[in-house]
Amino acid sequence: MPSQLEQRIAQFTDWRVKLVTAIDEFRSWQDTYGHADIEQTLRIYDLVEGLRNDRMRLAFLGESAEDKIGLINALLFSDLPGGLLPLGPGSELLCATEIFHDPGEAPFVRVLPMDTRKRPESIAALRRSPIEWITMRLNPDSPESIAEAMHSLIESRTVGIDEAKSLNLTNVERSGDAVSIPAWRYALINLPHPMLKSGLIALYSPGLQMLSTEPEIALRMTSSAQSLLMILGSELTLAVRDVWKQYVQTAQAHKFVVLDTGAGADAGGVEHVAKTLEIPASNVFPIAVKQAVSERLARTQTPEHSAGIEQLERLHAEKLVPERQVLLLAAVANEIGPLVQSARQAVAARFIATIKEMQDLTSTSGKHRNVAQDMLTRLETERKTYQKSVASFNITYTDLMARGQELLATLHDDRIEDILSHDKEFIEGAWTTAGLWKNMQGLFAYFTVQVEKILNYAVKLKEAVDGIYQNFHENFGLAKLSPPPLTLEKHLDAMHALEENARSFCHNPINIATYKDMMVKKFYDGLVEEARQQFELTRIDTEHWLRGALGPLNGQIMERQKLMLKRVENLRNLKDNLTSVQERLKQLDQQRVSLKKQGEQLDQLRADLALSGPTAARAAGEAKSATAA
Repeated sequence: MPSQLEQRIAQFTDWRVKLVTAIDEFRSWQDTYGHADIEQTLRIYDLVEGLRNDRMRLAFLGESAEDKIGLINALLFSDLPGGLLPLGPGSELLCATEIFHDPGEAPFVRVLPMDTRKRPESIAALRRSPIEWITMRLNPDSPESIAEAMHSLIESRTVGIDEAKSLNLTNVERSGDAVSIPAWRYALINLPHPMLKSGLIALYSPGLQMLSTEPEIALRMTSSAQSLLMILGSELTLAVRDVWKQYVQTAQAHKFVVLDTGAGADAGGVEHVAKTLEIPASNVFPIAVKQAVSERLARTQTPEHSAGIEQLERLHAEKLVPERQVLLLAAVANEIGPLVQSARQAVAARFIATIKEMQDLTSTSGKHRNVAQDMLTRLETERKTYQKSVASFNITYTDLMARGQELLATLHDDRIEDILSHDKEFIEGAWTTAGLWKNMQGLFAYFTVQVEKILNYAVKLKEAVDGIYQNFHENFGLAKLSPPPLTLEKHLDAMHALEENARSFCHNPINIATYKDMMVKKFYDGLVEEARQQFELTRIDTEHWLRGALGPLNGQIMERQKLMLKRVENLRNLKDNLTSVQERLKQLDQQRVSLKKQGEQLDQLRADLALSGPTAARAAGEAKSATAA
């Protein structure tokens, strides 16, 4: 029987499929009735791809490789014989590993050799260079093929002590003048497993001491995960406290702790651990890990050992999945909502214009041509007045977009390089924690200032747009829309977390005394890589918001302009040929029926996309709080 987490993930996947289907229907509606422009089409495409490729990351940290591997196998891969990752002798050699599904590539295991630790490039940079990796193809239908590939992940090499030191490997098994080291530094597993196909990614981290020597990996895992699970042995060690304080505490993810009672952890120590690590006691689970994992994989679970794992699954099912759903729904509401609403208002405007024209034509039926001429004169006067307002709007629109683009330019990659290069001479050649902190402070401060400028501009732009809507609504009956507020809190929080990571690393006495040159550079590279991503995500979100705020308004104004011109042309054609009025009335009645149907289709799409009523409002309101740990 599927676990509660598996069931909830399956429901979440079905929900995403239905959401994508509804968005595709809106795209088809636009294609059918000719209301799509290139920009809107690209935005919808990006949204659909984002929904299809959305991922939830679960990171497993701790000292015991067997406990981490066991929990990954039990929670996510209990349907596979013995689980997925190799348990038993040699499991401590397993490197940092990402387990996911990418339908764009055939299943594989891809490993990065340990020798690359000597290289100056970051793992992110090496990841973009396939030639640096060794790839093994997987046959997902063959358990033997999978087991063989997984076993290769715990291969080792024997090297001299000097070689191990050059790789910054000290906590390794020693035999005389030789030491045994892991063969691999990083691994990627692409497997079409149901849980992975649903969008889950499992992140396995190496032992805490090894993780501390790979700050880029630690930063990447903790900053990208939605769930961070720390497995503790018999005590809350100094290594655990250091890694928790350095990387986990400031992360935006949900934080969970497993106390391995089978390894001597005190089941009564939940409150102490929760207080020390500053997390809710309900997020700390006493579990006899080996027994619970063994029973889960053998399908011989007993209440004594299964309760903890089931509680852990339930908490993930009740917190992570609904939270992700709220965030995705908010994204849909913010991106597609204005487009659907604008389309609905445009249809309503055309419907009203059609009715109005029918009324005008009916009033001219059988009457003198002077009546039609008077109507035409009145309508042309109204159109000229509208044209003046449109001309004024176009100037405002151009100014608003230009100012927005200026602000977006401050987040481009070249600006990051300018800031980082300011202290380049100070830090290069002397990679110290002091140099790193001085260099990064400028970047953090710059980001905060620029985001504040963008948010202040967003408030002013929203006020301007609301005023324009009010003007066109009062004077020309244009439907009132209001752009959603721009929210960049998640990016600010992420950068503040990076800043705290940097502060902790640079002011830790151990790091000041011990970590020099390559270690500091690796931490620096990891910080810069994460900071780049936040700059880019902030720029993308702001750009999407800017287009979404002004796009529907511009569309409505242009649509009304076309309708008024069309009415003028129709009256012009009919004023000298009153006998064709009845024929035109028939055409308008057919148009009225078609527009009514279009409106009903859009209303149904709004319901399918959950864009109407309290659901969308709740999603938008909860999106910010959903990221809380």
